[in-house]
Amino acid sequence: MPTTLRMFVPAAIRAVMDRLTPRLEAETGVRLIQEVELNPLIPKRIRADELYDIGLTNPPYAKALIVDGFADGGSHRAFGRVSLAVARKGVANGQIIADSHGIEALLRSAKSIAYTGAGTSGRTYLDVMERMGLTASLLPRSHAMAGGVPAVSVAAGEYELAIAPLTTVIATPGVVPVAVFPEHLGTHIDMSVFRSAASPTAAATVIDILTDHDLDDELAAAGIARFELI
Repeated sequence: MPTTLRMFVPAAIRAVMDRLTPRLEAETGVRLIQEVELNPLIPKRIRADELYDIGLTNPPYAKALIVDGFADGGSHRAFGRVSLAVARKGVANGQIIADSHGIEALLRSAKSIAYTGAGTSGRTYLDVMERMGLTASLLPRSHAMAGGVPAVSVAAGEYELAIAPLTTVIATPGVVPVAVFPEHLGTHIDMSVFRSAASPTAAATVIDILTDHDLDDELAAAGIARFELI
């Protein structure tokens, strides 16, 4: 029987990992079981002593897990950076707003905005609203979703706009990215990968493949850019 590896995967990159998993299994001979979760909940589950072999989450969570003995520090590597985006129902027209003034105008004109209440993208949205001085104007029209995917709700016509990771927007049928928050606003969502100290050596091989530059173009097409850990 093949070695089974349990891997925590952020919901924002589920679609990407769904495509990569068969390839990882074929190249390593292992069986991968994905545990898909919101980024802030992944470290909570690991700290609750849930068994895992590979973890993907935001670097601050990963570093804290390493310090507290829940992850192997020597295995920690950068995986990918995802921009925060704004989704709207429709088809792509080739024009994506990428400046703060354009994004402010877009959000101010919206009648309703959905975001993930418990996710990293939602917390990032609330933070950037505060920094841009938009909280008083936008918060009454912003709806924190306790469950589900904001972009899916936009596709269904329940909300006008959704704030979500670019990866999620690209992977959601019926919506398109109409804006991507610029880099200088610091709204990007970084994700790094690590393994547990008790994981088999096959986990290290999977991490090698995930961080190999051979995947860069494929990840970029899905909305993921490489970055360096600080």
